[in-house]
Amino acid sequence: MKNLLSILCLASALFYSSCNDDHDHLPRPKKYPNDVAVKWINLQQKLVKKTAGFSPGVTARAFAYSGLTMYESIAPGMSGFQSVTSFMGGPILTAPVNCHNFHWPASANAALAHIIRNLFASTAAANFATIDSLEAAFNSQFQLEVNNPLILEKSVAWGKLVAEKVFEWSKTDGGHEGYKPQPNAYVPPVGPGLWIPTPAAFAPAASPYQGNNRTFTPGLADLTQPAVYPLPAYSEVPGSDFYNMVNELYTISLSLTSYDILTVKTWADLPGNYNGAGHNTNIATQLIVHEGLRLDEAALIYALHGIALNDAVISCFKTKYKYNVIRPISYIRNVMGFTTWNAVIATPPHPEFSSAHAVVARASSVVLERFFGKNYSFTDNTHTALYGARTYARLEDYAKEGAWSRVLGGIHYNITATEGLKQGKQVGDLVINLPFRKTANHD
Repeated sequence: MKNLLSILCLASALFYSSCNDDHDHLPRPKKYPNDVAVKWINLQQKLVKKTAGFSPGVTARAFAYSGLTMYESIAPGMSGFQSVTSFMGGPILTAPVNCHNFHWPASANAALAHIIRNLFASTAAANFATIDSLEAAFNSQFQLEVNNPLILEKSVAWGKLVAEKVFEWSKTDGGHEGYKPQPNAYVPPVGPGLWIPTPAAFAPAASPYQGNNRTFTPGLADLTQPAVYPLPAYSEVPGSDFYNMVNELYTISLSLTSYDILTVKTWADLPGNYNGAGHNTNIATQLIVHEGLRLDEAALIYALHGIALNDAVISCFKTKYKYNVIRPISYIRNVMGFTTWNAVIATPPHPEFSSAHAVVARASSVVLERFFGKNYSFTDNTHTALYGARTYARLEDYAKEGAWSRVLGGIHYNITATEGLKQGKQVGDLVINLPFRKTANHD
């Protein structure tokens, strides 16, 4: 009866300061493998590809909330770590008093199943069945590992409660249900050098208000805006700095190699295998698996990495709609007179500066550098079957290649790629300093 009451009262146990460490009956999260974390993130990757409306921004947001929920569901068992949601303006998620006896993989499994169901509420019924199936498979496994069913019940209850609290908070960030068609009354400014809809679709401006969404890192979008506008002043005069900037891209486009084209397609994630946020997350997963990291390490990486992706997108789109810079295809066709010129890939329907690929990939790499080191070399097998594996000597190198791919692809200026990498570095540096740790001790 006492244990049953503990389950029923779990929701009111949020205000205890920590687990009762005097009775550490079950292992801490660091004693468990990463399979719960990795399998749920891989399932989420599949859902992104199968669910309408999951643009890179919506995808980044989903990885941020699932990663944070995973971390929060096991953080009470991670010595030296703490809940961070209240620091971000979110719910207080203080550990229940009896969590020393939790089975942490069960908590993470319940938390991830619940948050992903809600984040992908518009997905097809068959996709919901895959969520149910993975959750049930883990539950069956845990029942063989834990003799006391009440322990599993309490662990699951805690994980689900965390997910419920985080999801309710997510509804207030400005991006809730961003996968749905959004009303768009935005009217872009008109004038020389300003963005106009681009061929071939000539679609209206996409996500014009995304830069106003709440970041997980307080104040990040404002803190990471360029201190000085780095592009040349707009000019249509041949030989001017702006003209030369565009002409550089045009000249590059005339002599692309087959490897250049593969680079463009690799980072454009064609045909539809991932998007930028998904590709970067898949790199994180490959490193987690290769190094055999434990559940606690995987959860912490996925939380910080997802937050970096989300906050980078918001920072980037705040910049885009502040400056509204014309895209290369519009200038090359309308000003330079090459009316049939085409980029290698379709130009996204939003302003040119800054480059989302540069900002997001560099923020991603900064987080991974924090865990694996700046000189960590690895091979990215995301698109091995289509375009071949990609090997990098340093983590920063994949971000640089992702940024450069958009120049080769004809949709961003070289200086935009360079400045986007700087902006992404600023984002990543702020994210990795979020107060996940209570102290400087490494347990």
